[in-house]
Amino acid sequence: MSPIWVLLLCVALIMLVLMLVRNKGRSRTVMMKSFRWPAEQPPAALGVPQGHPARSAAERLETALGLDLESRVKDRVLKEAPGMSDEEWNWTWFELKRYFLMCAVVKRVPMYSGKVDAVWHEMLMFTREYEGFCVKLCGQMIHHAPHEPSDVPEQSERAWFDWVYGELFTQAPASGRLWGNFYRTKMPQSRLQPLADLEAAELRENWFNVKALSQYKDLDETADYLIYRAKSELRKAGQNTAATPAWQSEYDPAFSGTGILAGLLIVNSLDPYSDSEFSRQMDLAQTEEQRQANDSGVFIPPVCGSGSDHSGSDHSGGDGGGSDGGSSCGGGGCSSS
Repeated sequence: MSPIWVLLLCVALIMLVLMLVRNKGRSRTVMMKSFRWPAEQPPAALGVPQGHPARSAAERLETALGLDLESRVKDRVLKEAPGMSDEEWNWTWFELKRYFLMCAVVKRVPMYSGKVDAVWHEMLMFTREYEGFCVKLCGQMIHHAPHEPSDVPEQSERAWFDWVYGELFTQAPASGRLWGNFYRTKMPQSRLQPLADLEAAELRENWFNVKALSQYKDLDETADYLIYRAKSELRKAGQNTAATPAWQSEYDPAFSGTGILAGLLIVNSLDPYSDSEFSRQMDLAQTEEQRQANDSGVFIPPVCGSGSDHSGSDHSGGDGGGSDGGSSCGGGGCSSS
C-alpha cells in the first residue's frame, strides 16, 4: 500500500474515533438531562385521587408526619448525602410516604429502592416521633426488617407491588427512577389463582393487614376496593372467580388516573406471553410520558424491608432494598426474627 493511502486511512480512522467520542458525549449529556429530578412539587395526598377510598388515609398520613419531622429527617439525610438537591429530596420523601401507605393496607411490601430506604433508616432514628406517626396512620408500628443480601424476591412480589401501587396512586414522574422499572414482571399463577378462587375474607386474611383494617374504616374500604378491582379484571378477562364483592362508590378509576395500567398487568399476565412480549405489550399500552416515568429506575442490590406480624422469610430485590415481610401495622416484630 502506498504511503498516500496509508495516510488517508489514518486520517479516516482519526475522524471516525473523534465522531464516536463526540456522539458518546452527546449521549451522556442527553442521559444526564433525562435524569434530572422533576422541578414540580409532588401532588397532594400522595397523588391518591379525590373519591378514592384511600384518599383520607393519605391525608391522615400527611398530617401525621408534619413538616417538623420531615425537616429533621432531611437534615440527617443531607449530612450523609450533601449533594442531594431539593428536588431529589422532595420526590424521595414523597415515595417513602407512598410506601408507608402501601404498608398500612397490605402485608409483605418489599422495599425496592435504596434511596427511599436510606431515608427510612434516618427516620427510624426519631423513635418516638416515628412510632407516633405509625400509630396515627395504621394503629401500630411499621417495623423495619433486615434480611440477608442473598435473599431474592419472588416474581409475584414485584408484580404485586406494581399492581397495588398502580391501583392506589396516579402517575408520578420520578417513580421508576426510585423504585426501578414498573410493569416488567408478569403476575404469576401463584397470585392470579388465589385472586380468582378465594373469597374476599380469605384474601384479606392472607394478604392484607387485618388488624390495621379493623381500626381504620378508610384502610378497610381500600382493601375491599383492591379485592373488587382484581376480581373485576379477572372476570372481564373471562376467568371464573369467586363472588366479586360489591363496591358502592362514585369513584371511577377510568376517569381518575389510577388502575388502568394495573388492570392491564393482570390481563396481560393471563396470556401466555414470554417475559419480553409481556414487557412489549405493557409498553404499547403506555404513553411516552408514562414509559419515561415507569422505566427510569436503575437497579441496585437491595438493602432491607418492613416487618410483619405474620412471620415469613424476607426477600429483596430491585433498586435497593426489600422484604417479603410486609408491614407490621398489625403489631408484630421483624419477619426475620
